[in-house]
Amino acid sequence: MVEQPAHTRYVASSILASAIPAMLPRRVVIAITLHHVFEAGERVVVAVSGGPDSLALLSVLREIVPAFPLHLTVAHFDHGWRAGSRADRDFVASMASAWGYDFRTARAADDIPHTENAARGARYAFLRQTAADTNSTAIALGHTQDDQVETLLLHLLRGSGSKGLGAMRRRDVDLARPLLDISRTDIEAYLAQLHLTPIRDATNDDPRFTRNRLRQQVMPAIDAFDPAARDLLARTADILSEEDRFIEAQLADLPDDIATNRAAFAKLPPALQRRVIRRLLPDAGFLEVERLRRGDSLTAPDDATTPPTPRLAVKTCNCDPASFKARDQVGHLDADLVRPPLSVGSRRPGDRMRALGLAQPKRLQDILVDAHVPRHLRDTLPLVSDGEEIVWIPGVTIADSKRVTPATRRQLHLEIERG
Repeated sequence: MVEQPAHTRYVASSILASAIPAMLPRRVVIAITLHHVFEAGERVVVAVSGGPDSLALLSVLREIVPAFPLHLTVAHFDHGWRAGSRADRDFVASMASAWGYDFRTARAADDIPHTENAARGARYAFLRQTAADTNSTAIALGHTQDDQVETLLLHLLRGSGSKGLGAMRRRDVDLARPLLDISRTDIEAYLAQLHLTPIRDATNDDPRFTRNRLRQQVMPAIDAFDPAARDLLARTADILSEEDRFIEAQLADLPDDIATNRAAFAKLPPALQRRVIRRLLPDAGFLEVERLRRGDSLTAPDDATTPPTPRLAVKTCNCDPASFKARDQVGHLDADLVRPPLSVGSRRPGDRMRALGLAQPKRLQDILVDAHVPRHLRDTLPLVSDGEEIVWIPGVTIADSKRVTPATRRQLHLEIERG
């Protein structure tokens, strides 16, 4: 889309804002138009848990629709973690009905682990499926300026690079965050003004969670140091986000084989070298990235001095998941679920694997028998493992826990090279 001149965007924003009576919705509609969070007339799935931020999000979008047309569908995902979760669902359903919106909901499967990563994966898979079912091109999330600042600080404390410090974007492909310039204090004041009573989740105050400890212990100290600190930190996240976009654009222009072309890789600036490695190994720590950047192979050899046979070649791809078959000679995995490093080995006594479609791990011997792999080939098959489990047996199967799903953001393409 062609970027509008700044003065044109400002005038357009002012005209739209003048049609919005309340202060907070007016600020949101200006942010939406200035930052292209939505396109006018776009179909949007609004993720509503029933908490303050998501309830305010739905209310604000409802208020701005007369001036900035959007087609809204309300979506609620029940994680099933709390006894009152069904009441939360019913509350959101009643709000959607009262305001005249289509309502979609789903409940997490019983076998999904009670971890933040698993919950997030299941939630986003549901939201993207809802978007597909409703022909929506955006998923609206209730992240606020406070969430942005907390994310920036958490990434900083974990030693993240510029990508992590860029925190969240107002629009990131299908994910939209129209409240990213609004503070949590303003959200609460807006809800009180409209006499809207949100659901209060007690786990948001539980100090066992890292973000809650930061919110309770670190943020008050930062506020005391400088009352403008939150605004300044949010602005820093914006600046780093734009710089991250620039680096990503540079990365897109690199050849596909840059990770295995050592001469070309060595000529890249360190910032791009690190980004190439992190694209292949998203969860790699700093020391691992630096080791690989200094010259260790990116193809996960078994021996650092003697080129192995076979050897694993890994790259990212945007392949069509509909074309994947478990018995392909190339493997496709969800990059965000893989735990590096990847390695290639052979079968060992007692090996087990939770193969595609299985609810529980199964003996590798039985998997190979079921796949009709000849006996004389079973010990020669290369087995690809990450830091947790066997993730791919070329020509046989992949790990169910690392498969590509509708929630997948990045795919890894794996091939075995024999030298």
